[in-house]
Amino acid sequence: MAQERMDDWMQEAKDLAKAERELKIEHWVYISFEIRSPDRSREVLHVIDIPRDMLDRWRWLINWRKAKLICKYPQKKIDLLFCYYDKRTGLHTGFDFILGQVASAKAQITKVERAISRYIDYNKCNNLFFDIETDEQLQKAYSKLEQKKENYQILYVMLQEEIKNHRENSDKFKLFIGFKKLGEFSSILEAKQYADQTGQTGRFSLLGDKYYDSWYISQWDIKKEEKET
Repeated sequence: MAQERMDDWMQEAKDLAKAERELKIEHWVYISFEIRSPDRSREVLHVIDIPRDMLDRWRWLINWRKAKLICKYPQKKIDLLFCYYDKRTGLHTGFDFILGQVASAKAQITKVERAISRYIDYNKCNNLFFDIETDEQLQKAYSKLEQKKENYQILYVMLQEEIKNHRENSDKFKLFIGFKKLGEFSSILEAKQYADQTGQTGRFSLLGDKYYDSWYISQWDIKKEEKET
């Protein structure tokens, strides 16, 4: 059973990799070394922009660079920010973002098509009464496949709109709480100050060109700030 689950996982990973190749996704990671101030402003000390598959091999360089900056600024806290993105479009990668959702939807189509092909091959060899035109299970599978193709097309259109919007507004920063978009801002500081002023609690995310950050604001944080003011 465990082996079957592992095989399924490996096949899903292969399907996803195939979908990403067809979508021409180029995985890169943008790493910034920063000093952050209490007012949420930041000072970028150094950046590294490399293909994602080089990250593990270059961990030593990242650790060395951070250690060097700690020695240079011993009284400061050095933060590392990792932004995973597609080099071709500039969009963020990962299942929480539209590019990852499109790749996943495309991989699901491949999975259902493979299941249909196996079902047909098996029944042709083992079921004398098998009829492609009338088989109930097969018709359900085809219906499921069509639904997944429709979902993919919807997401693909959304992706094209997101690419266009990103290229036209690459200098903007988008603020979210959960999956709800709160607005677009001209600077990181402006967006984070707005997040503080909303009075909302939860996981905030901020997206920009080669920039991603997230933080959590709890009810306790709000009460603490109210006491301090």
